[in-house]
Amino acid sequence: MVNIIIREGKAEDAQDFPRLILLSAPTFFPPLFASNAGEVMKNLFQQARNLFSFEHSYFVEVNGERAGMVLGYSWEQKKREEIHTGLLLVRYLKWSLFTRILYLLKAQNMVGRIAENEYYISNIAVYPEFRGLGLGTKLLSIIEREARETGNKRIILDVETSNERAVKLYERLGYIVERGTPSFKINKEAFKFFRMCKFLEHDGNFV
Repeated sequence: MVNIIIREGKAEDAQDFPRLILLSAPTFFPPLFASNAGEVMKNLFQQARNLFSFEHSYFVEVNGERAGMVLGYSWEQKKREEIHTGLLLVRYLKWSLFTRILYLLKAQNMVGRIAENEYYISNIAVYPEFRGLGLGTKLLSIIEREARETGNKRIILDVETSNERAVKLYERLGYIVERGTPSFKINKEAFKFFRMCKFLEHDGNFV
């Protein structure tokens, strides 16, 4: 019998968070945050009041083992925590920040932008050995519930255009492609994203 539990993230999940967040964007995060991307993510996750904090995560467990996670936040949370997130990045990237700053600014201009009454799914990942159990769908349903309960009108996310599996999952769950970003390079690697969105239903009406 498979026992599946979804719970709020805790600081103690810091060992799995870097592996899962890098799994969610294996070609994007390493060049963006340099060779110590995992350590940077771990440090951010353990700190409160930043956009990569455990406070914004949910983890799914299968038979007591961590199997996946989702990270998301509202427009209000982003507005409140964006500056603190930047200051923490300065602390953890240290001198490597000077070689990454142009890439970080370029990425910020392309992905992660949200407007009033929007909820943003930053990252979602499930370990390969646990795929096929519908865990991604379960994690997204938790995020949708939170977004709805906090009064947001729609959920948005950015997904690499090459990640066809994820795009199909989102489309199956009611997300639509709103637009594509221009291609941009980090080192010699080119990236392009779809901005996808889903309007949320409140009291039987879509708003």
